[in-house]
Amino acid sequence: MTTPICDFVQKYIFENPLRLHMPGHKGRDIFGTPLSAAYPYDITEIKGADSLFEASGIIAESEKNAASLFHTAETVYSAGGSTLCIQAMLDMVCGAGGRVAAVRNCHRAFVNAAALLDLDVLWVYPEYEGGSLLSGRVTVEMAENAILSGEKPDCFYMTSPDYLGKIYDVRGIAEVCHKHGVPLIVDNAHGAHLAFLSENIHPIALGADLCCDSGHKMLPVLTGGAYLHIGNPKFAGMAKAAMSRYGSTSPSYLILQSLDMCNKYLSEGGIKQIRSAANMLNCLKKELSAVYRIEETEPLRMTVSALECGLYGHQLADILRESGIECEYADETHVVLLFSPVFGKAEIDRLKAAMKSVRMPRILLQSPKYEGYAPKKAMSIRQAAFAPSENISVDDAEGKICSGVRTACPPGVAVIVSGEVIDKETIKILKRYSIFDVNVVK
Repeated sequence: MTTPICDFVQKYIFENPLRLHMPGHKGRDIFGTPLSAAYPYDITEIKGADSLFEASGIIAESEKNAASLFHTAETVYSAGGSTLCIQAMLDMVCGAGGRVAAVRNCHRAFVNAAALLDLDVLWVYPEYEGGSLLSGRVTVEMAENAILSGEKPDCFYMTSPDYLGKIYDVRGIAEVCHKHGVPLIVDNAHGAHLAFLSENIHPIALGADLCCDSGHKMLPVLTGGAYLHIGNPKFAGMAKAAMSRYGSTSPSYLILQSLDMCNKYLSEGGIKQIRSAANMLNCLKKELSAVYRIEETEPLRMTVSALECGLYGHQLADILRESGIECEYADETHVVLLFSPVFGKAEIDRLKAAMKSVRMPRILLQSPKYEGYAPKKAMSIRQAAFAPSENISVDDAEGKICSGVRTACPPGVAVIVSGEVIDKETIKILKRYSIFDVNVVK
């Protein structure tokens, strides 16, 4: 597969022109840093380089390559991560002042976009599983009830896989959404690789109208590289204008080159590596399940329910860190380990040895419960987000209205959302996720 962006930049470096354009480093590393190899490749929108939000040349060609790989009506690039894609998708479908039904365990990027667009959000609370606000159960019936509960929403919004790796019934929810004429938007930030498994379980393949993938999370793409995928041709041609309202006018060409090169990687052996890595990790999960409680997740993630092994998640993460293994995320209940197609047997064996060396107390610890947790709304998200605010200790926050969304980051899933009243239960949960201060409306 062609790599038009990379080819252009490589040719430009070879020709070695006098760079009387941005950026100011002029392709030179004057600091003598380990980044020296990257500087020559960092360019701007010079003649022939195309422009991300008005793409008609090499970027447009590369994006078409990506669309052919993901089997979408249209795929466009983001150098601002899935955050920019989420902002653009909601802009495209809801517009300012729209209404959206959204599953609550969403990323804070959704809440911030709702503030920017002044969206009316109808929250769909999952049936929380495993003592975590990050993951739960959302049924087709729950989605349909939300759609029919009042004024019809402009879209239904969900995250799948969620942060613990649980995959939701995207196909079933897409069918019920379309039955009622409601577009489905999926935050698939952690699932770019799902399109390349033996069975394609990418949200677009399952019926989503729009979705975003963070290429950098699970594929060999530089941080910030993401895809906005369009499954419903009705929305084709709208993404660039929407993205330009929120994205930087100086997108990183280093990120764009990594997205471009990932197309070549996927078309020339990368898919085989994805499937191989998934198979190896599946075997490891089966082997370790004799000792650990391994959650059922998407194939390139291993989520350990640490409490059921007699350890708190952060304790297990610290033990693994002593063996030179850094996890993606750990909290009171879980440890999340992310894999990649660039890993092979050596990395699998290294993790296996570390996890088998852990001494388990074998004492079952109590999982927290979240039944009925639904903070009271006092103001709209936008009103609270832009109101005068102050930062205070959570111990002093009871009865106050949250101004800025508060999350454990990573993963960025909101405990309390702008406009909601902080109560005793909220304070308890904030502390559980090591959040000890909060912005409140003055």
